[in-house]
Amino acid sequence: MDNSPHIFFMGPQSLQDRFWTEQAKTRAAELGYEVRLNTLPGKLHAGEWVEQLVGVEALLTTWGSPRLDEMVLLQNQTLKIVGHVGGSVAGIVSQALYERGVKVCTANTLMARTVAEWSLMMTMVGLRHLLSYAHFGVGGQALDWPRREGNLPPDEAVIGIWGYGDVAKAFIELLRPLHPQVIAVHDDFLTDEMAEAEGLQKIGLDELFATADVIHCQTGLTTANKGRVGAAQLAAIKEGAVLINCGRAPLIDEGALIAELQRHRFTAIMDVFEEEPLPEDHPFRTMRNVILTPHCAGNGRDGRYLRQMLDEFDRFFRGAALETEVSLERALAMTDSSLLRKR
Repeated sequence: MDNSPHIFFMGPQSLQDRFWTEQAKTRAAELGYEVRLNTLPGKLHAGEWVEQLVGVEALLTTWGSPRLDEMVLLQNQTLKIVGHVGGSVAGIVSQALYERGVKVCTANTLMARTVAEWSLMMTMVGLRHLLSYAHFGVGGQALDWPRREGNLPPDEAVIGIWGYGDVAKAFIELLRPLHPQVIAVHDDFLTDEMAEAEGLQKIGLDELFATADVIHCQTGLTTANKGRVGAAQLAAIKEGAVLINCGRAPLIDEGALIAELQRHRFTAIMDVFEEEPLPEDHPFRTMRNVILTPHCAGNGRDGRYLRQMLDEFDRFFRGAALETEVSLERALAMTDSSLLRKR
């Protein structure tokens, strides 16, 4: 593969089998690409990555890859493109990387579609108040026949979404055939013109929490957004509403959320938690008005991420337009994993 650009998959060995799939290997062979894998075990410090990046032209990153700053790129003068085998690139990129003119791409659109599907499923679970009357296996509550009448049809519901990134946009497209009464969106980057063109109601965060029948937290975790939802917003949630968080747990003040859920006014459906795995003695585990999933909303298309990035590399080296390029401004609005509790 003499014509192959120098490609390095900068992922920890523990994730290589998850992403370097037969599908990815086949695509690499079709493109004539040779992909070099990291051979060093364990979690590497910045200095250990430096020598591995010498001569690399196309870099595949994923969870566990370091931030690509001047230190990590110290001995590399050849890097042209980064393909992130995952979602947010906020913890990967740096000002220095963009100043070098390096293109940055991500498989976030694939992940977003999967998360959007989970969000649609949970929207219907919430609107139909499934938790209040359904029986889930031998460990679930008894089938409650009298409470089966409380369903709210989507076309009578206000669906509120905090965020307008890839997940929210994919989710909105899945929602449209259900003809919600209103799709209300709060996002600092959503303009009036964009909202009007997409048939959305632009709304303030406080108003969203006070008026929506289903509230989705789908924004990125940034310094500005961390803990932005507190006691005031949670107390304003309507009786019988549903709060769904597939973004990041620190968007919501956990103590305030626990206190409000103990009042049993609304249901919470959560895929993300301050501490993961969720401790066995966590209060969420004893509440009857919560549905918990083990941070799996984005699972399902993982095997396609690396292949998608190889396709982006092919476009780049052929001089074609990229499909998943991320600007520095967009990267800074995505979830920054450094704001999460260390696991």
